Amino acid sequence: MWALRRVGVLIATVVVAVSLGHVLIASSGDDDTLSTAVTTTPRHLIDTFLHFDLGATPGRRCGKQDDLHPHFPGCASYSPGSIAQMLVERVPVDLMLLTIGVLLGLLIGVAGGRFCATHPGSHRSRALHVATALQLSMPVLFQGLLVIAFFSSNVSDFVRLPFLSGEGDYVPPLQDPIQFLKAMWIPWLLVAFPLSAFVLRITEASLREDLQEDFVRTARAKGVSERRVVNHHALPVAAPGIAAITGVNVSTTLINVALIEYVYGIPGMFRVTSNAVHAPADVAVLEGLVLVGVVLVVVANALADAVQHRLDPRVRV
Repeated sequence: MWALRRVGVLIATVVVAVSLGHVLIASSGDDDTLSTAVTTTPRHLIDTFLHFDLGATPGRRCGKQDDLHPHFPGCASYSPGSIAQMLVERVPVDLMLLTIGVLLGLLIGVAGGRFCATHPGSHRSRALHVATALQLSMPVLFQGLLVIAFFSSNVSDFVRLPFLSGEGDYVPPLQDPIQFLKAMWIPWLLVAFPLSAFVLRITEASLREDLQEDFVRTARAKGVSERRVVNHHALPVAAPGIAAITGVNVSTTLINVALIEYVYGIPGMFRVTSNAVHAPADVAVLEGLVLVGVVLVVVANALADAVQHRLDPRVRV
């Protein structure tokens, strides 16, 4: 019953968000345009969810680069065609960048938080705290531009490190796996680091509290090793909080994905955002972006809720 209710809420959330996105994007503030957008919303929902007909785009090209009108190399042109086909081609790239970035962020954050909780006051713990504070205060766009401008393999004017990801290096994984990994490992880390900073803090705070609980003291009194106490007794208790903070930060992570795709020329769906919003706005593309963003955020939060429901009896009650 809980699962059915949850699925119903998720479906309703997606429908409402896509409806609002359609009304806001398709209208320009004029009363007539707004009323037209509202009246066409049911048809838009039917076409989107029943027929997967998201309309078509006339395409966009980036301006020609010259000395008077230079453009940033991350500008993304796209061809005329079906939005549905555009999603099929580009969304898998978004999913690869988002999924591996989130998994890396969780791994780095949990490992760092565990170390800080079990080695309080050590030099390494203090270094991790400083690195976390710097990460939380430094925008991802700035980090990406810094790395690509000073150290990338093909753009840097300072030092070109051959193993660092460069602008436009992306190739499909089946075409050249080595080049794919070279092009993606820095973007994956840039997506992962902001999430890992949040996860590190929540993991450290939860573990410090859990390691003082009676069940942990009992395990220690029975002679259980400290590593097993942390990994098998305290860390599972902190897992629901880690899942919650991950779900909350998915929307922010999606923004970081869009920025990283823009800087590194990764051909995901979010990369075309900057070109699609230029006047006159490409309404069909923007509505496709809303659909993708809403579905990804809703699914990620549903997974986080499922983990909490599975691990925390208080949530089930």
